[in-house]
Amino acid sequence: MDSIILCAGKGERLKPLTENRPKPMIPIAGKPILQHIIEKVEDLVDNIYIVVKYKKEKIIDYFKDYPKVKFLEQGKIDGTGQAVLTAKDYVDNEFLVINGDIIFEDDLRGFLKYKYAIAVKEVENPENFGVVVLDEENNIVEIQEKPKNPKSNLINAGIYKFDRKIFDLIEKTKISKRGEREITDAIKQLIKEEKVKGIKLEGYWNDVGRPWDVLEANKHLLSKINRDIKGKIEENVVIKGNVVIEENAIIKANSVIEGPAIIKKGAVVGPLAYIRPYTVLMENTFVGNSSEVKASIIMKNTKIPHLSYVGDSIIGENCNFGCNTITANLRFDDKPVKVNIKGKRVESVRKLGIIMGDNVKTGIQVSFMPGVKVGSNCWIGASCLIDRDIESNTFVYKKDELIFKKLNW
Repeated sequence: MDSIILCAGKGERLKPLTENRPKPMIPIAGKPILQHIIEKVEDLVDNIYIVVKYKKEKIIDYFKDYPKVKFLEQGKIDGTGQAVLTAKDYVDNEFLVINGDIIFEDDLRGFLKYKYAIAVKEVENPENFGVVVLDEENNIVEIQEKPKNPKSNLINAGIYKFDRKIFDLIEKTKISKRGEREITDAIKQLIKEEKVKGIKLEGYWNDVGRPWDVLEANKHLLSKINRDIKGKIEENVVIKGNVVIEENAIIKANSVIEGPAIIKKGAVVGPLAYIRPYTVLMENTFVGNSSEVKASIIMKNTKIPHLSYVGDSIIGENCNFGCNTITANLRFDDKPVKVNIKGKRVESVRKLGIIMGDNVKTGIQVSFMPGVKVGSNCWIGASCLIDRDIESNTFVYKKDELIFKKLNW
């Protein structure tokens, strides 16, 4: 038994987080989405074939020493069907297929007894997904693509069990106007010819497609961690709840950490810093004197030195915040924060700070309004209030007129 994990896509809705990394490499609860998936299947299969394309070197470099992992590059044709077809000459007769951008809890052993099976999940908004209709024996009888009037509240959860017949069906599907070959088209034909079991997922599941999905999944996974303190703890530090502090991390004097939270190796916190629940500080980060971080993911090598506040935000790698950089995360009217996603203004969640790419620097006294996205490689000058998205490779600053008037004493 083998598995195929689909990791070739760009993750457009998650920009700027995906400007320098593929979506499966976004860290959640201290490790990439893809690592969470691999850990769910590595004991069930002989080989794990990861289909890569966009920013493939990031995935290959991270997982190159995993003994069961092998890499296959998707060609010019895009789409999930084409991604599966990439593994045709490598996998066993029966195999699992998993989307590389989902977080899920259910054990997949139940899939192995079926020749054909698809995971389905009950959701409140099925119209945003591929809707699955089951018969009384839980066989799939119909699939609807983002229907206005869905026939059920069960959706395709992105986990499949196939045999080699699926390759023949994929090859017979037409390439769409967008130049993609989708797995759904082949599945629709498969359910006409074979019994395909719909397996209902009972545990947590998240299709990580938008920035707030990342934060929501991060909260859920952090709620499952156990306390594990291995780093250096200086005097008068208060640690409450389930907190992971890895070796070579340092918590300096008079800091407070409230779990659940993860502090990765090489991170430095304090003195007098405040790390609030559902925060992850990745490797070699720094949260300094009198800075506060709440329910956020701070990626590798990012520095938040002093007198700053970061709440409900995702901050990329190699960023540096000037003194008193502040992220707002709540509207006055308590309504969901609006965010630009692929050119459309959409409602997110009640509390959402900023989504920042890599290599961003802020000057002193910079403030961000809720839901703002900042592209990679930006500089933001002192005393700026950022109330709109900033494209990558942009220098933002303002000119204040200083008036000097002679006093006649």
